[in-house]
Amino acid sequence: PSWRALGDTSLRVPALDAAQAEALWRDLDAAAAAWRRRALEERLERLARVLQDLRQRGAGPWREALARSTGLSPQGLDAAWEVTFAPHTRAAFEEALGAEDRGILQEPRRLPTRLAHVLAGNVLVPTLSILLRGWILGAAQWLRPAGREPLLAACLMEDLSQRAPELAACTAVLWWPHDADELERAVLCGADVFTVQGSDASITALEAKRGRWSLPPRWVTYGSRWSAACVAAAAQTAATAAAVCRDVSLFDQQGCLSPTVLFAESAPGLQAWCADLASALDAQEARMPRGDLPPPAGAALRHWHENAHLGVALGDLAGFWENGTLWGVALRSRCTLDDSPLERHLIVVPFQGWDEIVSAAGKRLETLQGLAIAGWSDSDRAAMQRVLRPTR
Repeated sequence: PSWRALGDTSLRVPALDAAQAEALWRDLDAAAAAWRRRALEERLERLARVLQDLRQRGAGPWREALARSTGLSPQGLDAAWEVTFAPHTRAAFEEALGAEDRGILQEPRRLPTRLAHVLAGNVLVPTLSILLRGWILGAAQWLRPAGREPLLAACLMEDLSQRAPELAACTAVLWWPHDADELERAVLCGADVFTVQGSDASITALEAKRGRWSLPPRWVTYGSRWSAACVAAAAQTAATAAAVCRDVSLFDQQGCLSPTVLFAESAPGLQAWCADLASALDAQEARMPRGDLPPPAGAALRHWHENAHLGVALGDLAGFWENGTLWGVALRSRCTLDDSPLERHLIVVPFQGWDEIVSAAGKRLETLQGLAIAGWSDSDRAAMQRVLRPTR
């Protein structure tokens, strides 16, 4: 094939045409058919064993390259690798696959045999988890990694070519520009089902192509999401602060499951607890440094910090704790919602009742993905989940 630059990097990737894409689909089909002929139990055991082997090894030869690709520090990449691979044990597969799922998986005529995935972002977990679902299904898969983090899937295929070549053979990984219509159309039209992750604008753009290209009717989209924590006054302790800051520090607060807003029940000790959050972020920085930022991102963070100091002077913020631009904790004076700049920066929003959170969040509640809960009774938890409607 000819070659093209991978985004703004110096790496090059094949520039396939439609005929080459369809030929590759046929090769993937043959490998996937061989994989599907294995019994489900054998497939699950094989997947669990190879993924736990990779977990124990760690990122290994890919550590430095993946740290740069994700924008994490090497220590942050180690933590990201662990949480990416740790859940995928045989026992977890057994728990996740109920009787209905097993029944469906054992009726291959009901299942799609070709899957295409378009990913976005720099978080490792979606790349592995979406490939894993296809491998359990026994499908041929074609994945377009994110331009922001293009290496994990390719590194994983290199590992699998040695450890589980039957999985690597039924999986293609290839990045292409958004304007590479011929290749994108050949890949997506060749699939039975395709999945798309990214910004709402990116999904809308692909939706328009879907109408023009007669793409498969079965597709799954995953657009912009956000997550929060909700902490009762009784749980505003040093231990809870440390737990929140572990979540914030993992992946440097990238990804939809990382808390960006902390709803804290109003209490006399809230300012002191925000200082505990700051201490916990400082401790995390010592154990697991934040990744380096490119100059434009660093300049944007400095601007955000300057605005935070102005917010304290104007009374919009009740307090601001920081360590340069490495991390920051901003305590709002009242229950209003701001966007965090991410990169280990936490917005603390005081509240007295659920209605204040609903009013402050407004339509944003429609995209609330995860909610970390600390210190509430079972009845309060149930009420909170009914009112705020997090996905997780």
